[in-house]
Amino acid sequence: MKTLGKGLMMIALVAATAACDGSPTAGSALVAGEGIAAAKAPSGTLTFASTQSSSEQTPQTATGGTGTISFTGSVTTPTPCFDVSATQSGRRDTITLTVTASPNGGFCAQVITNNNYTGSISGLAPGTYTFNVVHVVNGTSETAYTSTVTVQ
Repeated sequence: MKTLGKGLMMIALVAATAACDGSPTAGSALVAGEGIAAAKAPSGTLTFASTQSSSEQTPQTATGGTGTISFTGSVTTPTPCFDVSATQSGRRDTITLTVTASPNGGFCAQVITNNNYTGSISGLAPGTYTFNVVHVVNGTSETAYTSTVTVQ
C-alpha cells in the first residue's frame, strides 16, 4: 500500500511539472485549439479528358461557375507516345491542377504533340480562388497558368 501511494504521488508530481513547464497536456491542447479557426483546404471532384494534335493547341483558360472551376489547356510533348493525367490539390484559397505527361514506352516518330485537355473541378464552396496549373513532362515541372477564379 505504501508503494502504491508513492507511485501515485510520483505521477502527480510529473503531471504538475509538465503543466508548469509549458509542455502541452491533453487538457491544454484542447483549450488552445478552441479559439483557432482551422482553414479548410478546398476539395472537389476532378473531371479530366485529353486529346492529341500535332497542329492545334488549346489555350489555357479557367472560369468559375456554380460550385465549379472549368478549365482548358495544352501540354506539349516531344512525341505522341505520352499518357496525360491530372490531379488536383488545395490549400486554403488556392487550387493547383497538376497535369502530368508520362512516356508510355511506345515507339514514336519525333513529332511535337499538343496534348489538349479540358475538365472541371466541381463541389467547391463559393469564394475566390487562386487557380494554378502545373505541367510535369519527363519529371520536369513548370507552372503553366495562374489565375484568380470566382466560384458562386
